[in-house]
Amino acid sequence: MNATSQAITFDLTSKIAHLAVLFRAEFPEARVDLNPWITDTKTQHHLDPHSIDLSFHFPKRNIGLACSCVLMQVHFSGGLLLPDCQLGTIEASGFDNMKQQWRFSTEDGEFTGIFTPSEDYQTRFRYLITRIMLLFKQANRVTSSFDVRRYMDR
Repeated sequence: MNATSQAITFDLTSKIAHLAVLFRAEFPEARVDLNPWITDTKTQHHLDPHSIDLSFHFPKRNIGLACSCVLMQVHFSGGLLLPDCQLGTIEASGFDNMKQQWRFSTEDGEFTGIFTPSEDYQTRFRYLITRIMLLFKQANRVTSSFDVRRYMDR
């Protein structure tokens, strides 16, 4: 589901923004798209309502990543507002000219596809995924009141 649709609490909005910052810290030339999916009924029917989906576009083909666009889907065990919601898998795909070049999933931690990223970029991408997993390791809870001290201590 589009990341903007999942930004329903301050905490989730902050984590989504931080995810984008983490990606750009590793690949600074990327532009972030928080709405990778069109919002027609047919497309929305096929999306996972328990995921945060976003894409990253490069101004030209990123040679190291072997693509010009990365679609990332962060899947959760259930509704993001449920107190027992846990991070599931993270999946990513690299595309060039609307054609998938590679795929990555935390299920096996491997890159597969026609053209995969170079070894150095695979290492960088896995490091990014590890940082995203740390970001979402705690269940997403809705707080009834905003506690400034909670956010200042981070």
